[in-house]
Amino acid sequence: MKQNVEYQSGNVLSYAEYGNPDGFPIFIQHGMVASITDYHLFDSLIDLGARLICVARPGYGESSPYRMKNMAEYGDIVAALVEKLAIPQFDVLGMSSGAPYSYALGYKLAQKVRNIFIFSGTPALYDPGVVALWPFEIKPEATLGELEKVAREVFFANLSKEDLLRDDIIDSMQHDCFGVAQDLKLRCNDWGFTLAEVPGKAYMQHCKDDNNVPFSTAEITAGLLPNCQLNVVEKGGHFSPKALNDFIRNLMAKHY
Repeated sequence: MKQNVEYQSGNVLSYAEYGNPDGFPIFIQHGMVASITDYHLFDSLIDLGARLICVARPGYGESSPYRMKNMAEYGDIVAALVEKLAIPQFDVLGMSSGAPYSYALGYKLAQKVRNIFIFSGTPALYDPGVVALWPFEIKPEATLGELEKVAREVFFANLSKEDLLRDDIIDSMQHDCFGVAQDLKLRCNDWGFTLAEVPGKAYMQHCKDDNNVPFSTAEITAGLLPNCQLNVVEKGGHFSPKALNDFIRNLMAKHY
């Protein structure tokens, strides 16, 4: 069931919990087109007895379309939820565009974050070396309004009636695609921190044939983290439920 926590004078952050309420907490950071109701993707973690806390970023689902200054501010926002739930320590799982937000938690809440798990993560697009290898157009100065238009055209144009009923589409299109637009903007500007300032243990997995996030950019990103283990997979593309399940079973399961 979806719930909300307030922050910053009346804004709300939407979240949903699944699994064992007494299990070790894992904060789930979703991808660019996603919903916090997609708990079926994490059945393996639920079977392991973990407590899943799926967080809808600002603008997604029922979360307020709050304009963040940078990635680092996300850690301050989620801190309100961590305080409400009285959680002393937790892990983070970030998928695709959820990766930078996972690092933000590792930076801002370093004393509480035990492990950061990254699956096919968006790389450190603040870093010139990563940007040089990024194959897609980057517009750091684009406005949110301009990027909302990009989001509508790239991700949500010409969808079928069936697609429009999917939770991930519905939640991602909320507030005129604000959440997706903010993802696109924040990821290629100054994050407000560097990965060198994220002290916790990070476990990354990336496929060499990922066409959305080139493997070369993931390699550089892993090298920027002071304590990172990169698991390389030859084939699998950017995302599939099976690949995520394999990542959970092979890299995450031993921690729960």
